[in-house]
Amino acid sequence: MNTKYDARFNMDEQLRLHQTFLPFVGDMYDQYKVLHIGESHYIGQTPDNEKYSISYFEKWWESSCEDVINDYPGWADTRMVMSNYMQGKYGAYTIFTNFIKSFSRVVLKKEISNISHEDKSLYEYVAFMNFFQMPSIYEGMKFWDSLELAAEMAGDTSLALKMWNKAVEKSINTVDAVIEIIEPKAIVFTTVSAGNAYKEANGKYSKDSRVIYTSHPGYPYTWWKSLKSLDGKRGIDVMEEGLRNIFTV
Repeated sequence: MNTKYDARFNMDEQLRLHQTFLPFVGDMYDQYKVLHIGESHYIGQTPDNEKYSISYFEKWWESSCEDVINDYPGWADTRMVMSNYMQGKYGAYTIFTNFIKSFSRVVLKKEISNISHEDKSLYEYVAFMNFFQMPSIYEGMKFWDSLELAAEMAGDTSLALKMWNKAVEKSINTVDAVIEIIEPKAIVFTTVSAGNAYKEANGKYSKDSRVIYTSHPGYPYTWWKSLKSLDGKRGIDVMEEGLRNIFTV
C-alpha cells in the first residue's frame, strides 16, 4: 500500500477526523492512476439491534465517534477492506472482482476469467475510497435507504434529508480534495446514487472528462443488465467504454 499521500490526506478535515476512511492507494497506482469510488461503508447493526440511532450520527462530522469504530472494528475501514479482499478474507467482494476484471481487460490487456489470489493484487494499480464519508447506519443497506429507515424509527422523517444533505456536502469536499491530491487519470464512480449526488451538487470535477459514472459491479442486475439510469447501457459496458476513451488516446 502506498502511503506517500497520507500527509496531504490528513489536511482534509474529515479524513483527519476519521482515519479509517483514509483512501487506499496501491503501490503501483502511479503507473495508471485510476481512482475507484464506491458508495459507503456500513456498520454491523440492524434495525432490530440498533445501538446507534440517526441522531447519534449528527455529531459524525465534528467527532471521531470512536465508540462506533471500536464496537464494529474493520466494518468502516477502507484500507482494511482492501487488504482483506486482496488476501482472500471474508467473502467474495464482487464489487472489487468485477471492477478489476474490467480494468485488467481494458487497461492491462489481460483477460481474467476466474479471479486468483495473484489477480486480486492487481488492485495495487488502483486507488479506492467510498463517496459517503459516513457509514450506512444498517448492515448491507444503501446509504439513503438506511437514513430513511433510521429516521422513521426515530419518529422524525425529516432527519433523513437533513442528514443526506450534510453527508453529500461533506463528502464532496473530501472527494474533491482526494482528486486534487492523487491526480487520477480516470475516476470511476461505481454507484449510481452517489454519482448522481455528486453531479447534482456540482462537485468540482463532476463534468470532468476523466470521470466515469457507472453502476455497482457487485450485482448482476446492475452490472450485466441494461439500466435506465445509464441510458439503457450495462454498467460493465459504461465502465469499459470510459476506460478505453481515456487510455487509448
